[in-house]
Amino acid sequence: MGTIPSETIEQIAAANDIVEVISSYFPLKRAGANFRALCPFHQEKTPSFHVSPQRQTFHCFGCGVGGSVFRFVMDYEHVDFPSAVRKLAARVGIPVIEERGPIGADDQQVEARHILLQLHGEAAAWFHENLIKREFAEPARKYLKERGITAGIAKRWQLGYAPEEWDAFGSWARGRGYNARDLIASGLVKTKDDADGMPRHTSYDRFRGRIMFPICNDIGEVIAFSGRLLKDEDGAAKYLNSPETPLFRKGKILFGLDKTKRSLIEATYAVVCEGQLDLISLFEAGITNVVAPQGTAFTEDQARILKRFVSEVVLCFDADAAGQKAAERSLDALLQNDLIVRVAEIPAGEDPDSLVRREGKEKFERRVSTAPDFFDYWIEREVAITDLNSLGAKMQLARKMAETISRIHDPFLRGEIVSKSSARLGISNTDFETLLPKQRREQVSASEPPRSQASP
Repeated sequence: MGTIPSETIEQIAAANDIVEVISSYFPLKRAGANFRALCPFHQEKTPSFHVSPQRQTFHCFGCGVGGSVFRFVMDYEHVDFPSAVRKLAARVGIPVIEERGPIGADDQQVEARHILLQLHGEAAAWFHENLIKREFAEPARKYLKERGITAGIAKRWQLGYAPEEWDAFGSWARGRGYNARDLIASGLVKTKDDADGMPRHTSYDRFRGRIMFPICNDIGEVIAFSGRLLKDEDGAAKYLNSPETPLFRKGKILFGLDKTKRSLIEATYAVVCEGQLDLISLFEAGITNVVAPQGTAFTEDQARILKRFVSEVVLCFDADAAGQKAAERSLDALLQNDLIVRVAEIPAGEDPDSLVRREGKEKFERRVSTAPDFFDYWIEREVAITDLNSLGAKMQLARKMAETISRIHDPFLRGEIVSKSSARLGISNTDFETLLPKQRREQVSASEPPRSQASP
């Protein structure tokens, strides 16, 4: 690994006003020429945490912590200095190219990664400038405004717009000095022999006519994009993600984690929604302990990452059939990582985005706090849509429940769910257990307390 040039560090520090940076984590109140707040690094009732816009420093008179904007990010995010530099660089779109000596094979891979990071950072800035300034992005601005996304929110999340032209981004990127190999490796540009309306062997932009959501790693570097189609087109996906690249493995990234991990640690549980707009709306409403697996069910890697921050998750997926299936598909990975799973019920026709905008933070938080355990929710939902007076329907449901319950790894939790399921179906635990695979039956029996012996 190389070193970050001091000139780059100075440029990043100058571009990141410490008041704006700290205000993005928690509110500051003006106190004369300075700002203050309750210190995030120790418990207190009277604000002793002060921020000086003139000196670009912070200091707590209670616990003594203080320093530059880099020190704040290091202490608040629990990261080292290079990571803090990269996170703040990503925030303002400044590429970080490290200085290094003679290049070997490993260094070539590192250099290629840096080029891709720089390309993604500059691409995010270009898409964002399109959204904010270009006349052709007016329909995108109108759509976002209707969804409650203000210019300030768009700036905080660096939302952007990809023009409809086939080669708008590619042409711009080549003008910036990026070659075809880098553009193809990034996934932002494609080649296809039979692209409609394009000459053979010509490259074209992956994202066209889409609102762009930058996807960041956990220190805030842009590594991929998700594009939301503005105009419905036959056969075109509403949302399109970057392909997997050396930077981006979809199953290992949680959207929003770079902004929300501190809140996750403090709350000890995560609100999990499906899409980017859902997450942004919840975050901007003040529900900041939130992540999104980007429209897919949780993978084991994502669950493992989340387990580092929380012990419990509350699923807030859409009320439609796809959302319910996504919740069920997420269960295995979450349970394997010993995460407690609850489900917040979203009314039909709503999603977290529309719901929090309609009913506000307090009511939405009440839904989250009263969310039932996943299996309580699941059992009641299945029973409600089944005619239990029909023996065939009851047995079919019992087999379906047994199949799902058999995937629970914790034997004590499995035994509890068997008891709840058999009680709702009106059958004995023993009969229900016969539907489980043999290994699971033995584990359930072993988890039950010993029965008292009858008196002679």
